[in-house]
Amino acid sequence: MKRNNFILITIILVILLVITKSQTTTTTKEEFLSKINQYLSEDSSLLNDDREYNELEKQMIEQLYRDALKRIKNRIVQQNSPVQFNPPTYNQTVIDAFSSKTLLNPQQNLTYNPYDLQNLNTTLNDSVCGVLYPNENDRSTYYLVNYTSAEEAESAGAFVTHLHNCGYCSTTKDLAMYMFHFDLTSPIRDCGIVSFISYEASLDCIQHSAGLTYNCAVIWLYDALNTRKDCLDICLYDWIMHVPNNVPANSTILNPCIQCDEDKSGPIFKLVAGRTRRDSGLLSAINRPPDSIYNITHYYY
Repeated sequence: MKRNNFILITIILVILLVITKSQTTTTTKEEFLSKINQYLSEDSSLLNDDREYNELEKQMIEQLYRDALKRIKNRIVQQNSPVQFNPPTYNQTVIDAFSSKTLLNPQQNLTYNPYDLQNLNTTLNDSVCGVLYPNENDRSTYYLVNYTSAEEAESAGAFVTHLHNCGYCSTTKDLAMYMFHFDLTSPIRDCGIVSFISYEASLDCIQHSAGLTYNCAVIWLYDALNTRKDCLDICLYDWIMHVPNNVPANSTILNPCIQCDEDKSGPIFKLVAGRTRRDSGLLSAINRPPDSIYNITHYYY
């Protein structure tokens, strides 16, 4: 027992001795981590006191010491790392509640193709779109309001429904459909193929298959048409070869077709639609980097 206590005390003293190196000045966190990395990368013995150890004791103390340094490093790094947001899924009660609400300030119908506009500024700021209930006791009706920040929205009594300004897909009906359909890529893609025959039939397809509101379906159609124009060869190959959404499948790397759509059609879609799955804190059939998903939940139904 005394022998074990001696070893533990020795480990503590050695850690303090090696890290401080007789320095009395306080290091920055970055300098401290750099020292730990340096010690962990050294192949030579980390024991630099004058005590004599047999080989077994030396190996044991060295291993305990390295393990302690690794734990210290992990604690420090984790302190600076944001807690990863794990988007929840929503049950049918939540979906039905959002789907049945009435928007009191709807936008005028989208009667033009925004992809035809020249030099359209697609830069997005850090504003948020909020759901504001005129009667907190009766949430059957609501307004969509832009706010400069989540704090401003909350101060006004509104609930943030997605990052960036409101658009044609910002309604709670569209939110409900985004919740309901984990995979919107496949039905929208199939409805886009119908556009080779008829734009009107394609629009009807998007509304009925995905359940989106009219104007949200319109911008999805224009997105599909623009992607067809700029990415047809790439997407035909991926569709025919059944290339998964992400390559490799368990990564966040988009397949060539989805990446082309992201580059060629994505900026205008995000500007006009307002709501996207990521900006609404929703998962989808396309793997996305966790830090690209807005930290928001929807329990204000």
